[in-house]
Amino acid sequence: MSTVVVLGAGPIGSATAALFAERGETVRLLSRSGRGPTGPRLTTGTVDAADADALRAATAGADVIVNAINLPYHQWSSGWPPIHRAILAAAESSGAVLAVAGSFYGYAPGRSPMTPDLPLEPATRKGAIRARMWTEILRAHEAGRVRALEVRASDYVGPQVTSPLGAHAGPRLLDPVLRGRRAWVVGDPDAPHTWTSIDDIARTIVTLAADERAWGRAWHVPSAPARSIRDVAGDYARAAGLDSATVSRIPRAALRAIGIAQPQLREVLEMLYQFDAPFVADHEETTRVFGLDPTPWKETVAAVVAARVPARER
Repeated sequence: MSTVVVLGAGPIGSATAALFAERGETVRLLSRSGRGPTGPRLTTGTVDAADADALRAATAGADVIVNAINLPYHQWSSGWPPIHRAILAAAESSGAVLAVAGSFYGYAPGRSPMTPDLPLEPATRKGAIRARMWTEILRAHEAGRVRALEVRASDYVGPQVTSPLGAHAGPRLLDPVLRGRRAWVVGDPDAPHTWTSIDDIARTIVTLAADERAWGRAWHVPSAPARSIRDVAGDYARAAGLDSATVSRIPRAALRAIGIAQPQLREVLEMLYQFDAPFVADHEETTRVFGLDPTPWKETVAAVVAARVPARER
């Protein structure tokens, strides 16, 4: 039995903490809010992850530290650097394996299908931040200061996603579809896109953090076959007993206009390249080495719809 500290109580952090506890580990789920699931082996607590001293104390004795923090886009430039430095220092001080919940932001546009051996060539500010963080972690790993790995996933999907500002396959797509209304989306609604189940992200982190073969590099989370946003909307509709779904693209000019007043949406604009063309990931190596397969897409869709629609309405 080991001690695991999960930082960030959002969908990924909460699912990962719960799965570690289910597998017999002692887990502390830490966040600013102190919220999250609890259980016999799972406790929650508060910490300011940017406070290096506080984080070092909170992670003392940990065998694994998971960085599942998810900052709002408009806070990345100022928020990530101190948090990243504090987490890296905590991993070095505790001797814990550091597992990072990462993304595909560091890859150059147009590299599809994406594989984990692609060089980091970010074309956006947010991609540059994530690439710099991983590069610094990897250098620390190679210098023997920490043991680390990064688990990269695409836009996530699952019943845990409840915020209307969440992933493109989340409530802002699902809710209009379930009401029989037109869903307005960003990007090309017909471009193939990889979506990653939150449960699969958690399973990959839990599995790879305990396996020395995974340390010192990045891996892709096994994900269901790529589906366009229009495909996803149709899947949701059929799972809810509806005949079809109507999806239209929000004009880019309208997004720019709205972004003037909404910082989060303004930040989304630089990520539109992920939805204007195929954005497909390859996870073959993760499956081959660790035996992990993605959750069947129909199961994920059914779970998402069931969480959003009371049984009596289905």
